Amino acid sequence: MGSTHMRATSTSVLFSPRRLLIAAGLAALVILVAAAIASREFEPRVRQAIVSRLSTSLEGAVELGDIRLSFFPLRFRAESLTVRHHGRVDVPPLLVIQSLVVHLNLLDLWGQVIDRVAIDGMELNVPPRPEVGGPRLPMTREHAGGGTPDVVIRHLTTTNTRIAVIPRESGKNPKVWDLSSLDIRNIATDAPASFTASVTNPIPAGNIDITGNFGPWQSGDPASTPLDGIYTFAADLGTIKGIEGHLDAKGEMDGVFDRITTHGETTTERFRIPRLNAGSLLLKTRYEAVVDGTKGDVELTGVEIELGRSVLHAQGVVEGTKGIKGKRVTLKVTSDAVDLADLLTFVTSTTPPAAHGTLLLDTAFDLPRGDGDVLDRLALAGSFRADQLGFTSPDTQQQIDTLSRSGQGRPKDASIGDVASRVGGVFVLANGILTFKNLAFDVRGASIRMAGTYALEPRAMNLSGEVRLVASASQTQTGFKSWVLKPFDPLFRNKGAGTLIAIHVRGTADKPDIGLDVGKTLNPK
Repeated sequence: MGSTHMRATSTSVLFSPRRLLIAAGLAALVILVAAAIASREFEPRVRQAIVSRLSTSLEGAVELGDIRLSFFPLRFRAESLTVRHHGRVDVPPLLVIQSLVVHLNLLDLWGQVIDRVAIDGMELNVPPRPEVGGPRLPMTREHAGGGTPDVVIRHLTTTNTRIAVIPRESGKNPKVWDLSSLDIRNIATDAPASFTASVTNPIPAGNIDITGNFGPWQSGDPASTPLDGIYTFAADLGTIKGIEGHLDAKGEMDGVFDRITTHGETTTERFRIPRLNAGSLLLKTRYEAVVDGTKGDVELTGVEIELGRSVLHAQGVVEGTKGIKGKRVTLKVTSDAVDLADLLTFVTSTTPPAAHGTLLLDTAFDLPRGDGDVLDRLALAGSFRADQLGFTSPDTQQQIDTLSRSGQGRPKDASIGDVASRVGGVFVLANGILTFKNLAFDVRGASIRMAGTYALEPRAMNLSGEVRLVASASQTQTGFKSWVLKPFDPLFRNKGAGTLIAIHVRGTADKPDIGLDVGKTLNPK
């Protein structure tokens, strides 16, 4: 009885909660110490495995900073990773990573699968094709690969990422994308990986969201790695000095890193030029283009532009120059369907627009790079024509009808009314000033030829030219006035015209000052 009680007492003391807690603590301490010793033992091996794997898969010289291995949970953290493609030192490193954390699943390791990788601070510099004899670092034993099996990464995320595609031409800036987020799934060497990315666009300020596929990675020539996807782009055009509007775009892309074909469409609500104090129009485009991924230059192979009710077509390029911020846009723009009323709404404050009709337009468009106002930078050079021009104001149309009657020598013929006008000319726009050459305005019986300038912002005119009438001066009048002018007909008859009068137009578009140049009229050159 006594011995049984003693055994029970000793057993209860041996397995008391206090002793169990102490034993558990000691066991945990032993495990942690063993894990720490094991991690220190394995870290050099893990480091060598990482260097070997990356050297093989990326064909590069690998430099790696500190790594830390933990077992609870199973993962390792690495710092300061740099990979130089083929050891080249004549171009930036292929890959630079500030820090990365690799999350492992013990069961997956048998199948060469990595569960998750989280990267912060990554730069990927896609190099051009190497030149024969280019400088390289020696491929040391640490850099050399060993024919290891392929690894699959289920999920990779990055923050603070920059991707640059280096151009072949030394005089060009690399194309750089800053990614606020990048999410890649199922990275393997023998199949494409899917990805989503959010790209920050500086000018115009906005965000590009992309969903697509890339790969397999072409380690021998990274620039030829396949890439495809769909994208949306939302931007504030007000971040480009001189224009306003909210742009929404969507499109598809396909190609390789250094050459991407794309097509899509854009919609810009309330597109306007604020300095003109004019109206806004809905702007839509549909485009096909080829993007040089090494420099970001774009060949616009076909663009259809809808500005209000006008339809225009354009082809051209968007290209940059090394050392100069921004891109230069040069286009060839043509149209046989420019709505004159919409155009006047877009560039003048007169409501309703003064005239209506359909313009034919053929112009070169040049918008140089720079931070200045678009209106100051934009250059145009071309020609225009409208064969059926009408005027909104009845008073203005009445003046045109009177001009046609007088020009035909039938000043009182009421059957001549609602006369259609023709207008055309050659123009150059530079520094916000339109310069007209051979500006022509024709109605039946009369024609006006002028040249000069029109400043868009103050809307100031400085034009001079001549009015040609089929009729003689006396035929433009009736009764006593006609009889008085009869002796002077020879003075006004010149250059094959029945009447030729030199005129000028000054003032503004709202308050034009039209005057007779007597000296030029009587003594034409």
